[in-house]
Amino acid sequence: MRKNLTICTWEGIAALPLVFLSLPANFIIAALLTKNFGITEAWYGVIASLPAWSNVAQLGLIPLLTRFFNTKAITLAAAWLHAACWTALVIALPRLPVESPHAAGLFFLGFFILSSLLAAVVGVSWTSWIQEWIPGKVRGKYFGNRNRLITIGTVCFLFTSGKLLGWFDSALAGYQILLGAAVAMRIVSIIGQHRILGKTGAGQTFERYRWRDYPAILKDAPGLVTFIMFGALFGFATSLIGPFYAIFMYEQLGLSVSRVSLLIILASTGGALSFPAWGRLLDSHGNKPVMIFCLALWQLQNFIWCVLTPANSWLLYPMWAFGGTVSAGYLLGSFNLLLKIMPPKSKTTGISIFLAVTSLVAAVAPILGGQLFAWGHRSGFDPMRVYHLSFLIQPILGLLSCLVLARIHEPRSASVRTVVGAMRSMRQIGALFGLTFMVNYVFLRRPKNRRQPPPETTP
Repeated sequence: MRKNLTICTWEGIAALPLVFLSLPANFIIAALLTKNFGITEAWYGVIASLPAWSNVAQLGLIPLLTRFFNTKAITLAAAWLHAACWTALVIALPRLPVESPHAAGLFFLGFFILSSLLAAVVGVSWTSWIQEWIPGKVRGKYFGNRNRLITIGTVCFLFTSGKLLGWFDSALAGYQILLGAAVAMRIVSIIGQHRILGKTGAGQTFERYRWRDYPAILKDAPGLVTFIMFGALFGFATSLIGPFYAIFMYEQLGLSVSRVSLLIILASTGGALSFPAWGRLLDSHGNKPVMIFCLALWQLQNFIWCVLTPANSWLLYPMWAFGGTVSAGYLLGSFNLLLKIMPPKSKTTGISIFLAVTSLVAAVAPILGGQLFAWGHRSGFDPMRVYHLSFLIQPILGLLSCLVLARIHEPRSASVRTVVGAMRSMRQIGALFGLTFMVNYVFLRRPKNRRQPPPETTP
């Protein structure tokens, strides 16, 4: 068991770079697609939506696969295919048509369809697999230590990426080296997973309900329905504009990849350092009040995006540090609140409904955002003005979503011990706004007999 846990820790750190790069809305892939291949906002919006579409697709694919394979076999097979997919990209990168944004857009669209689907399968099957062989009594302490090491690894990866791409002046050779190193580390990670000795049964069972049973499930959990409405509204707001912040910083503010990586590091560090404090506040005052407080501060700060220019771009540094700190409290509170309102007898199905609805909204939003920016450019408007006006949408919708959040009744205690899969869409939102360490985090709830840290707050 000790050997298994040690391998799981280090393979998670080794997997981090490729896990992060697999989300096309991150600042590295955004720079590669838009600066090097000239892909437009419309194309990029479609590509950025693919992880959310994959979250929906895997809801039907995973139960089908578990009928024939155990969870370890699914995890390893999908991971190898995912690594092979990115290996092919590393080889093909210098041969792609830089002079034809349309052809490059088609290639990357097909590539990220396959990559996102495989990544979604790996994420869900890995979560199920580790719960088969990691005892519940050690999960809190173990994943707490693992998450701290992943945070350190994330900061090192972001710092190295920025320096490497800055050294190569964002040329394709720099991206090829970075992606190649990420794939090599992922291969080491998969080899480590092969050495983990777990159960060899048919895998975890899944609750199975017919579509006609869903209304009854939602009726028994009215708080879940309201939370889905809130998650859909806020997810739409963040996914509509969020993927284009990086493009704005590159094209309109003239920031380099290394400077953007520094902003991400500031947000990640602020979020990671503030997690324990937010956990204590959540236990003292409840999840909903803290969430509303954090969400309001976070969205009020986002109005500053509407006045940013190259002359005052220094404001980004305090903005990202502050945004990473307050958004961490919101995201942690979201997880805890979801634990409390989930129907006890049908928690897996409740999570599936929540994930399906919010992922569908998050999938459509970037496509609409890309079309919005494309329309502005076609109409001849000043690009800076188009971005500034568009940046009003997210904070306004975000503040309005607080009204929906305030209508949720928060029970005193949760009946669900571990709900990891529910964090998939929230992880993507966190990574989009700088909390990159959350991409590979495992969220769970500590047993109630532990004093430090408080229950339901350990990331």
